[in-house]
Amino acid sequence: MNKLLSFPNVSTIASFELISQTMNFNDLSHRHLDILVDQLKTQEFDITTIESANKIIHETSHYFDNLATLSGQVLLVKVYNALNQFESNAGKNHVIDLFNILRTWTHDHHTPMLTAEIYDVNFQNWSYSFDKEIGKDIFDNPNDELFMSTTFKHRGNSVGRVPFSIESLWETNAMWAEITYHFFTSYNLGEPGRIVEAHNMQNKYTEYLYNPELLVYSLAAHLTSSFTRLGDIFRAFKLSKAISSISLNLPFDYYSQIKRTRNSIFNGLANNLLEHATALNPCAIYLTLLENIVESQIDLFKDDIVLEIDEILAISGLPDKTVLNKDIKAYISQLTLEVDGPSSDLYNFHKKTGIHLFDVHGIEGGINVHPAFLIDLANKSQACVFQEDVEETDAYRRYNYYGTLAKRMRKKIGIR
Repeated sequence: MNKLLSFPNVSTIASFELISQTMNFNDLSHRHLDILVDQLKTQEFDITTIESANKIIHETSHYFDNLATLSGQVLLVKVYNALNQFESNAGKNHVIDLFNILRTWTHDHHTPMLTAEIYDVNFQNWSYSFDKEIGKDIFDNPNDELFMSTTFKHRGNSVGRVPFSIESLWETNAMWAEITYHFFTSYNLGEPGRIVEAHNMQNKYTEYLYNPELLVYSLAAHLTSSFTRLGDIFRAFKLSKAISSISLNLPFDYYSQIKRTRNSIFNGLANNLLEHATALNPCAIYLTLLENIVESQIDLFKDDIVLEIDEILAISGLPDKTVLNKDIKAYISQLTLEVDGPSSDLYNFHKKTGIHLFDVHGIEGGINVHPAFLIDLANKSQACVFQEDVEETDAYRRYNYYGTLAKRMRKKIGIR
């Protein structure tokens, strides 16, 4: 349950803390960010700083998804209703509501079963089976929420079973940012450095994609890569990012409008999850968009650099991005806290920041711009905590204060 408020957190090296909207870097200092900002100003990105760049870009992508998507803003309301209620000692129903939606969206009650460690990048050796499962609330009581679990098989032998969750969508977006930044940075190298770096990239990110211990996080990209038969990591994650960004933003009103699939991949699960949804379910939208893309047999990569979001939307019978951007912004603008309290001003700041970011990037989520924009966002966010620095910044104080509140909230409602 502790994992719920680091959303998602693949390693202990860095994390995005949902309760405070802060990015925590255990082995970086602010100087690492300053160097990257200097590179951004000159548009000369140095491959020697790729490790610090990837960490900062990765966590800032989570920050972006929390603030600049409709689903992230819905989650933001849940967080600050809970914080205000707890700080004002005004009950616990909103605290319970927060932890319940986190469980619904992460399915952390579902323990991934991993039975083998196999690293095989040939998608033809992989197969899948999909099951519909019933969710649970924070007290482990079954609820009405349905989700999909996936059993991975390698050459017919089971490797593991994992839930499909919003963690995978957020992680897909973060990995797209890493990979794309790395790709463009290495592309500017001369020979033979470019070839060597391209080889290193392919090995690093393919290992990530096919690492059984990370299937919970890589599932969205894994499914996209396999079923669209995309042969390279760059395009697989670019398409996954595009589908994920739409899914995290699509208003619930469009769930009844989106084109139903012919059930060629997920055996009717995408349609079933859609019909059963009573609120935002980005994972159901992701499955539907992906299945419709595969069934359409349309080549979305006529241009290796630009991916047309409108074409993806049209395949699933959705309006173009201009229409959707207007509707999504209206829905975000209408969101408001039910509980006023000490943290309301901070909520209003995050909401305003998110609307500004959405105005700039829209439903595309930055898919067709250089991911270095996330470096600029990190620099301006006042949300980075660098553990190598001893400076007590506003971000550091929020990180500690709200982290303590999170522990007390869990204790109040009786969960660990």
